[in-house]
Amino acid sequence: MKLNKRWSKLTRWAGTGALSLALLLGYVLPVHGQAPVISPWSVTTLNEGEKYGIFPLAWYEDGSFQQSIPADKFISLMEGTAKKLDLLGLKKKNASLSFPTDKVITREAVITSLYKLLANYELPVAFEMTGDNPIDYMKKKGLVKGTTAGLELNQPSTLEQATVMASRLVEFAFDTVGSGAEGLMWKVTNGKNTMYLLGSIHMGIADMYPMQKDIREAYEESDELWVEADIINGDNDYLTQKMVYTDGTTLKDHVSAETYQKVQKLLAKLQLPANSFDAYKPFAIALSVPTLGYADGESDLQFAMLTGIDRYFLTKAMLDEKPIKELEGIKLQADLLSGVPAEQQEKELNIILDSAMTEKGLEEGTKLLKDMQTEWVEGDLNGFTQIMTTNGDFGEGEVNQRLLGERDKNMAIKLAEVLEKKGETTSFVVVGAAHFSMKGMVIDHLKAKGYHVQQLQ
Repeated sequence: MKLNKRWSKLTRWAGTGALSLALLLGYVLPVHGQAPVISPWSVTTLNEGEKYGIFPLAWYEDGSFQQSIPADKFISLMEGTAKKLDLLGLKKKNASLSFPTDKVITREAVITSLYKLLANYELPVAFEMTGDNPIDYMKKKGLVKGTTAGLELNQPSTLEQATVMASRLVEFAFDTVGSGAEGLMWKVTNGKNTMYLLGSIHMGIADMYPMQKDIREAYEESDELWVEADIINGDNDYLTQKMVYTDGTTLKDHVSAETYQKVQKLLAKLQLPANSFDAYKPFAIALSVPTLGYADGESDLQFAMLTGIDRYFLTKAMLDEKPIKELEGIKLQADLLSGVPAEQQEKELNIILDSAMTEKGLEEGTKLLKDMQTEWVEGDLNGFTQIMTTNGDFGEGEVNQRLLGERDKNMAIKLAEVLEKKGETTSFVVVGAAHFSMKGMVIDHLKAKGYHVQQLQ
């Protein structure tokens, strides 16, 4: 069982990006899997709510999402929502609450239970909870939206309807308190043109959602979304092909016997099948190895990738039919990675292997990412930058200069072209956080061009 679990993890992680450089710079492939069955009316809300961690993504795929919500899933949803609301730090009136466990959970039961969750906190005046009955309050705040047929309160609630209402409640509560992930965002202006720059981490956690309302509003008022590469609609097959040998050779034919033996020792340590990496080039293995310690299973991995900041906004832009533009594109990034001379690829692979083979090598890499995610949530630019410079020596060294350096200059040139456009344009730009947070990179290039740049907090 453990072997199969590790193998499944390997096949999904291979080539998806390292926890240090790649997760910050953009080399994460899209999630592959069964498309969930979601009603058109719920898609936009669930693009938010699924990232709150209040219900498992497996609910989309088990065939029950549009059926009546069973009692066990109803209780799970209420508990997940309560856990999320607890993060607001409001004082609770009762330590625990009970919820209906009837065979049929009606829409009224879901609405009143969600109201009960919210009312269990000592709420600020801004919530305006002044004696309305639960149904009226939830309608007034837009948490319940009826149809021409009315709310049909006595009808069974579907799992989909319940998760949508719970998701709305979470966003409403966080926005009313003025809470949410702070993120790392800047505003750049030139004449009538405005640009919001949001630093991304390409694998996320539930604490990143909901984001502060001002981040979401900056996106809403923007005319277009810019990303490094469109990882949803782009040519991911091109990158995949660049990662593997297609001439009948294997890794063993391209690296020294010593390097190949290190790879085999690491696979044994991770309890993965021997020769698992034989098809992959050194750079692909180097990007993949650090990720093997991050997730315990496919569901964790899927959630981490789904909650990546760039993926969230790409999906949002697709739903909103907002133009999506690329600063680089997958082909450019794939060529950058694969174009490194074989000797250099092997050298960098050995650095990764030596680190991973230490007693806590993979654990330290995982902690590094989680610390970065926490600093992003708190909007702590200094803390975020310090983690990278202290632990990763970012901005220095051959690898970092290749992945940052010239790329930052080129991205700044493209962004400057947008800022120099005639007329009035508002753009929202999502790029790996390293490009915005480190000295001498995109932000400093834009300042040097004379634009007004300010960090939003």
